[in-house]
Amino acid sequence: MFPRLLAERASRARESYQAILVTGPRQSGKTTFAKAVFGDLPYVNLESPLERADVETDPLGFLGRFPDGAILDEVQYTPALLSHLQVRIDKDGRMGRWVLTGSQQIELVHGATQSLAGRVSVLELLPFAHAELTGSVRRPRTPDEAVLRGGYPPLYDERRDLEPSDWLENYLATFVQRDVRAVLEPRNPTAFDRFLRVCATRTGQELNKSSLAVECEVDHKTVGHWLGALEACYVIRLLRPHYSNFGKRLVKRPKLYFLDSGLACRLLHVSDVQQLATHPLRGALFETWCYTEVLKHFAHRGRRESLWYWRSSDGIEVDLILERGRSLHPIEIKVGQSPTAQAASGIKKLDELASRDERVILEHGLVLYGGSELRTGSRHDFVPWNGIDGALENLG
Repeated sequence: MFPRLLAERASRARESYQAILVTGPRQSGKTTFAKAVFGDLPYVNLESPLERADVETDPLGFLGRFPDGAILDEVQYTPALLSHLQVRIDKDGRMGRWVLTGSQQIELVHGATQSLAGRVSVLELLPFAHAELTGSVRRPRTPDEAVLRGGYPPLYDERRDLEPSDWLENYLATFVQRDVRAVLEPRNPTAFDRFLRVCATRTGQELNKSSLAVECEVDHKTVGHWLGALEACYVIRLLRPHYSNFGKRLVKRPKLYFLDSGLACRLLHVSDVQQLATHPLRGALFETWCYTEVLKHFAHRGRRESLWYWRSSDGIEVDLILERGRSLHPIEIKVGQSPTAQAASGIKKLDELASRDERVILEHGLVLYGGSELRTGSRHDFVPWNGIDGALENLG
């Protein structure tokens, strides 16, 4: 498969940490990545009932099988192993001998950082970024193709002739529903399935939990639990509003994004580019794809950037805010193919408001759009959909 941008950061982490934890969604390529970067270590799949039985009956004996370390895949199935691994690491002291992978974000990261504090580097591997697909015959040629296919690695495996809609439907059935239900154990699976599909209609939009509760006929508390599980299993991410008011009253709700636009399309029963081209949520799905490209740019370089959105109660909005100390980089996302002044209106209005506030500095912005031409300007650049990675790299 294609080289992953995270490989460089993982190799550096191996020199400074005794353990490396690679988290990410199911089928994002964690196992392939771990074997490629840490190929000198033996591999163990902890999804195997036999391996889990060994861990449960004799954790020290299990670790003793690997005197020089190992790749422990899907370690969320054996959380108790982490405390024993800490003892082993402290006795050994060597760097980069243990590589852990897992697909449940919140519990796994919390458990690993508690048990292995100061000993583990936590890295996040998301599905393919567009920049990682250079040379692929299946690399999307248009923004609609990119949105529809998403980034899961099996859909770019040239040895397999997979139909994206079929594979994504199977992914929903075999991974998403199984993993999320394992976290939740919902009493009403049918209601949860409906909830998941209703969430797809909200991608790229402000989250209204009350509306979700009414439409899915569940209570507000249940909505909160289900959203938490979808975040933990890398299905969605909630983007919080930036706190700067610039003299405006702000909205306080987060925005909901699916972490893969192809998965959102499948839940919406969008199966081809012709259907997507006229779909009422095309703009929101394009925004979802661009948002995840921004996430991947930083995650795959091992950087944890502070991302927000900004919206005032009177409708002034900027889709993304990249915060670096006092500096804010505004990012707008527009599906249109023309770099028009209207597409940058949110950045312009925010620039005017921020100029009156000494607490922040509004830096150079980006307008990510569905066209093909890069246009630079004094306050913002128009960046084509397939140039996002390079534009973010230029921001520093």
